[in-house]
Amino acid sequence: MSNRPWKIIRDTTREQSESELNDTLEETLEAKRKEEAKSGKNEKQTDDQMGRMETYVAEVPRRRLDDLVVNETTVQQLKDMLAKVQYQHVLYDNWNLRKIDPYGGRTAVNLYGPPGTGKSFTAEAIANYLQKHIIRVNYAEIESKYVGDTPKNIKAAFAKAAADDAILFFDEADSILGRRMTNVTQSADHGVNVSRSVMLLELDRFEGITIFATNLASNYDSAFVRRILCHIEMPLPDRDCRLRLWRLHIPSEMPTQLTDKDFEDLADISTTLSGGDILNAVVIAATTAVQRTGAEQQVIFDDLKKATTQVKKSKDEVGNPNSHVRFSSQTIPLENAPLEVRQAAEKSSL
Repeated sequence: MSNRPWKIIRDTTREQSESELNDTLEETLEAKRKEEAKSGKNEKQTDDQMGRMETYVAEVPRRRLDDLVVNETTVQQLKDMLAKVQYQHVLYDNWNLRKIDPYGGRTAVNLYGPPGTGKSFTAEAIANYLQKHIIRVNYAEIESKYVGDTPKNIKAAFAKAAADDAILFFDEADSILGRRMTNVTQSADHGVNVSRSVMLLELDRFEGITIFATNLASNYDSAFVRRILCHIEMPLPDRDCRLRLWRLHIPSEMPTQLTDKDFEDLADISTTLSGGDILNAVVIAATTAVQRTGAEQQVIFDDLKKATTQVKKSKDEVGNPNSHVRFSSQTIPLENAPLEVRQAAEKSSL
């Protein structure tokens, strides 16, 4: 694999530094605000709507696709998605895909896979590549205990992204795109269904780019699955990706004694680990090494090997429903059981 697979689909637009990108986007946003002010559009937005919009911040993305470590299949799927955005005019005007897809202006992408596989990294890198701001939205920011507020928050998120020409990124999207309830028994259930319906409508109307990320894609409502153009799996890294991740996560400034064979061995022993897990292992190994003094204050293979074992053990035993760690149990006579247990047993025997 090429070290820079994304250069294949770069257009002729010049590269911009982060400061240049920020300045350019700010100028664009300011021009848009002035235009809207002249046309009176801002007058139609209530103070409540504007207040909700201000809770969402358009950030300048820092991650880059060139630094993304994924397999070839994922790379190609991301290229296909970006081509849809970059060649929108050719696809929907010249080739007239608009005839069969009148809502083709929108691009919804779903990144799914285990924790730590680079979903959030990818979302930010896509925004960087397309030279757009990114607005991150999580369930806590949208959900409200007040009836009717959640749909308003959803509308505000899309309105903010449209106003700032930003990519809208929903992390832990299974909480937002979950299945609608068929057996509505209370107002809270009805509120959930209304929020889902508003989300569907806003997604249909939004002409920008929406990215969802989840560890639990199986929880999605089928209506959302259909509306999302690209479902891109972000799997655990294969051996080649693990090797690249180990090398990428060792800063050149960090004192080490690591050979090429050490990196090969690390790739072999880190099966089942994600990129996020490898990062954690490096940090753990570094905190072990920094406690030593003199010439021994450097990261060696054994530090990383022990840290890898620690991370793998944690994944096996913490937060894993199939963990081999179990509480012990024993049978005791009924008379030795707590009072409420004895009373319940007596009632059930009547």
